[in-house]
Amino acid sequence: MTDSQTNNEPKTPNTPAEPPKGSSKRLGILLVVLAVAIGAMGYDRYVARPAVEAAYAAILAENGKTYTTPGKTLTNKDVQKLIGKTPAKTLTDSDGNTVEIYQWRAGLPIRTHDLFAIYESKDDCLIFREGGTGNYEQIMKDSANISQETTLIIPTAEELDEYKRADGESNSGGGEANTFSDADQESLEQAEEDKANSERSASETEGEDSDSANAPDTASPTNGKEPSKPQPSVNASTP
Repeated sequence: MTDSQTNNEPKTPNTPAEPPKGSSKRLGILLVVLAVAIGAMGYDRYVARPAVEAAYAAILAENGKTYTTPGKTLTNKDVQKLIGKTPAKTLTDSDGNTVEIYQWRAGLPIRTHDLFAIYESKDDCLIFREGGTGNYEQIMKDSANISQETTLIIPTAEELDEYKRADGESNSGGGEANTFSDADQESLEQAEEDKANSERSASETEGEDSDSANAPDTASPTNGKEPSKPQPSVNASTP
């Protein structure tokens, strides 16, 4: 049998293997999750956050008008009507003021963007006092922790040496050894000045004493002369 006869068998074409059906489903699920995540991020960035910021800006602008208009007040009802929301939570702060928290759903269902407004009770009305954005309860908790914390800074030995060297340079100008600080130098100069004044005063006192000792006494007789006799007064009467 020749080679041509042995190779006459029909050849089957090579068809590509079909991917498993399970992997296609997983890929589809991943694409859907990715699309949802991108949409949530876009909603959070371009819808939810701008809405909170716009509401807060509107409250501040209306509150500014209230201050410039005599007799006008901004109540919680006015705020709710202005931003188109009712409070999701109502709290009472440590000062007895009412806190209303308004929420906007974020991109993720478990998150919210919050705006809080603090009202003071007056004449059976809640008058707007101040407000802000963010998680009010977390902000208050962080503020309380900061106010209660005491920070103790203990310098190391290297830092103490550096402080001494820097202090010596600033006081002596060149950081030379055996130099005085500005305060010590002033004290030394003052002590020297006081000493010089004291010596000068003592010298002047001693000079005055010696001058008084050497001055002649007019009442005592001089050497070799008799004491002068007293002269009668011109007004004395003749016996």
